[in-house]
Amino acid sequence: MTRTHWLILVCGGLIACVWEIFQMPFFKPGDFEPFERTIRCGIASMGDGVILLAAYSLAALRGGSAWLWQSAKTPYAIYFGFGLVVAIAVEMIATSLPANSLLSWRYSDLMPREPATGFALIPIAMWTIVPALTILLIRFAGASPD
Repeated sequence: MTRTHWLILVCGGLIACVWEIFQMPFFKPGDFEPFERTIRCGIASMGDGVILLAAYSLAALRGGSAWLWQSAKTPYAIYFGFGLVVAIAVEMIATSLPANSLLSWRYSDLMPREPATGFALIPIAMWTIVPALTILLIRFAGASPD
C-alpha cells in the first residue's frame, strides 16, 4: 500500500468515526451498554475506512494513482458511487438482521427517511460528505501522488 492508501484508510476512518459518534441519536441503542455501543461505533468506523480505501482503489484503476489530484470526472464518480452503493447495501442488510445481532442496527424516530423508498438519509449523507472531507484533508495535508 502506498502513502495515499494509508492516508485514505486512516484519515477516512477517523472522519467516519466522528460522523458515527454524532449520528448515534438517529439509531436505537438497543440493549447494549455504552461500552458496547462505542465498540460498535469503532467497528463501523473501521469498516467505513476500508470502504473508502476500496473506493479509492477502484477509482485508481480507471484514473491512475494520481486521480485524486486531477479533474477527471470518471474516477470521482467511481469513488463516490461505490461508497454510496455499498452504504445502501450495508444499511439494507444490517436493518434486516435480527435486532440483537452484533452487525445489526435499528433507526430511532429521529432518522429522516426518503419517502418513496424508506432509505435512511443520514447514512446516505455520510457517503457524500465523509469521502469529500477525506479528499480535502489529504490534499490539505500536502500529500502528493504516489
